[in-house]
Amino acid sequence: MVKQTKLKTITDKIRKYKKYSPPQSTNKDLPPLYNIILSASTKGSGKTYNCIQLLTNYEDSQFKATNGDPCKMRTIWVAGGTARSKQNSILDTLTSLRDEDRIDVDDDIDLKLQELYDDILAEKLAIEEYNEYAGIYAKFMDKKEFRNLTDDELLILMEYDYVDPQHDTNRPRDEEGNILYQPRVVFMILDDLISTDAFSLKRTNFINKLCVKSRHDSNELCPINLFIISQNLKSIPSLIRRQSDVFVLLKNSNKEAIVEAISAEIGSHFTKDQVLRAYNYTSAIQYGSLILDIHKATPDNLRMKMGWDNILTLDDVDKNVTNK
Repeated sequence: MVKQTKLKTITDKIRKYKKYSPPQSTNKDLPPLYNIILSASTKGSGKTYNCIQLLTNYEDSQFKATNGDPCKMRTIWVAGGTARSKQNSILDTLTSLRDEDRIDVDDDIDLKLQELYDDILAEKLAIEEYNEYAGIYAKFMDKKEFRNLTDDELLILMEYDYVDPQHDTNRPRDEEGNILYQPRVVFMILDDLISTDAFSLKRTNFINKLCVKSRHDSNELCPINLFIISQNLKSIPSLIRRQSDVFVLLKNSNKEAIVEAISAEIGSHFTKDQVLRAYNYTSAIQYGSLILDIHKATPDNLRMKMGWDNILTLDDVDKNVTNK
């Protein structure tokens, strides 16, 4: 028999704290934010097209912060090796991708990615800092009494010289001059960077650090949606594969090796046999893709798809395989 005795001098509670809650998409059929998506298959299998399909659906959805404010979307496409973002006309269809964010690199990729991240984080912190001031300003204008403010709030109000946030030309804005009321939802596409130093095994490597950091909620971090496109899944370091939330499997000559490479990551949701059966089914369709979503916030019925728009069940797979 096990007996439990409560210690009166020790509590099992912790003090209240403010948990960072990033914006989310209103389309719940899309993969939950914030995620790391890994897409790997041979050249010409439709990896870029598949990625564009997902981004287009995100663009057509709405993003909202926890307070209900709408959020804008920003896409950054970083290409290396034989991939070239500036010469790929299909990228012109993305409304959230500016010309300045179509980046082709071969050298110093780690430094470039760090610079991009620092820029995104600086924008996020500037917006959050200004929103704090806007809240203090509204609190002051409600009664127009200084005694209604704390000492810290008064100092912040003085720092901004009591400027009305609605008419402040220094308020954070996007590249077109529109006010950014909330940090943008950022998608960073890493296209064919295997031939660069982007995926080196160094601990200080930017992508390695970002993948690990993305698992922690913090105001000092900037959540980014990563979409990694590669011709060889095994060339992606295991650290990144372990942190990935969504796997996109397109046509490949060695399906068994692909399934084996991700078995440790998907094992708690699918068996190797289940994935291989589904993979054989989707591969038989031109440009067919198998989507495996193991994000903790994904409903069970959306974990396996063919493309982004078709729920795939093993009953359907078995029925179609049997009929072939």
